[in-house]
Amino acid sequence: MSVRNIDLDKMQHFIDRCCKTESECGKCDRARCLVGFAQTALAYARQKNTTRIPRGHELVPQDDLRVYYQEDLINALAEVLHQCQNCRDNHEEECVINVTRRALELALLGENFDYEGSASAYLMQVGRHNPEVGPKLLQAYQSRKNS
Repeated sequence: MSVRNIDLDKMQHFIDRCCKTESECGKCDRARCLVGFAQTALAYARQKNTTRIPRGHELVPQDDLRVYYQEDLINALAEVLHQCQNCRDNHEEECVINVTRRALELALLGENFDYEGSASAYLMQVGRHNPEVGPKLLQAYQSRKNS
């Protein structure tokens, strides 16, 4: 997969909307903020012109307890899933899409789910585990697929 196939700017647009800014959060510490981490992951991919973030999936902050705006996170995660190339067997944990997805799902759902390189399978899994958010995420994803 090449960075050409991924619209990093579009993902960035939706992720930036999740940032609560320093006026709501206080001093920004991107290394401990899930949204800030996702922004940093995209910046790294853009700067290095790569889709791989070495050990990126291991670096996702686990102690961010901020409460984010659900609708913004749903839209950002739907866009990230839309950008997924559905690699299935060729799925890489270090892929910028996977790393970004892990940060956003942790912010939205409070936990990480297995991802096997298929957005559809992932959406079904989220729907089973979270009947409130799952349908909203599916609807946001489908609206992107149809546009």
